[in-house]
Amino acid sequence: MFLHNGWYTALWSHELTDKPVGKTYLNEKVVLFRNAGGQVGALEDCCCHRAAPLSMGEVSGEYLACGYHGLKFDVSGRCVEVPGQPEVPPGAKVRGYPTHEKNNVIWIWMGAADKADVTKIPDLPWLSDPKWAATPGRLYVKTNYQFILDNLLDLSHVAHVHKKTIAGDPREATTPTKTERLNDGVRVGRWMIDFVPPPLFAKAGNFKENVDRWQFVTWHPPGVVYLDVGCAKAGTGAPQGDRSQGISIWSSHLITPETEHSSHYMFGFSRDFKTDDQEMSKLLFEGSRATFLEDVEFLEAVQKNRAEGSLDGLIHITADAAQLQARKMLSSMIGAEQA
Repeated sequence: MFLHNGWYTALWSHELTDKPVGKTYLNEKVVLFRNAGGQVGALEDCCCHRAAPLSMGEVSGEYLACGYHGLKFDVSGRCVEVPGQPEVPPGAKVRGYPTHEKNNVIWIWMGAADKADVTKIPDLPWLSDPKWAATPGRLYVKTNYQFILDNLLDLSHVAHVHKKTIAGDPREATTPTKTERLNDGVRVGRWMIDFVPPPLFAKAGNFKENVDRWQFVTWHPPGVVYLDVGCAKAGTGAPQGDRSQGISIWSSHLITPETEHSSHYMFGFSRDFKTDDQEMSKLLFEGSRATFLEDVEFLEAVQKNRAEGSLDGLIHITADAAQLQARKMLSSMIGAEQA
């Protein structure tokens, strides 16, 4: 089941250029385009004339032209021109989806258009603020979106799955977390004091000795998860708020269901150190992608065992608190929407 009345991430802004892009979100085929004026349109990817995918068309000035017979549509989905005749037939339109561009992300609202409130879009300033260097990427994952959200809110798997990338100290496997239920999401996190730095962070921060490490994960429904992570030289005051002797990274995870069995996964590391260093950007992009691919291997295997994304019949452990809170909140929102 999906929550329709919510803001999902459609594309990174840089992914939408002069050509339309066809995607499937929540089992619905959508075409996105940017017109000559810079406006973003998201329409049903099916022409109202002979059902050709509009994603096979082209951008024509302010409009999207169908590649089959040339009908032109504005960003709201209204047909404005039919080649070869002066009038446009009554009712010539396709469904339009509300969109908004913020923090270098194109957001889409898949539910009732009159309920779309852009003030509800989470603020992710580290994706667009010039003080931060971002390394955006994307993955296509053959798994239910809720399994991805479970994984991101689960810090207990890091020590086992990510030994080559972001796991560093064996004690990480038994370090407890604290879960908080927010008004608009769930937060879970922990400090790890005087720990061996993980391989990726050791290389990025040139750490030779132990570090004080932090991990704080926040989920906002339906599919936004971001992590405040990093480490600093042990004993230099990071737990008290002084991170000057370390590195800070905002790890963004933007999940949009494609179907019940597949998901779009936009990710990125953002840093406030060595922001002009292209080698550092390459290191963190490749490192983050390698880390998330380690997750994908397990997530796609889990999907094969649990076709619909359910946890029914499975046991739960203490470390599952955050993901169970998130599932409960999302289920309640979906239930209210359906009612």
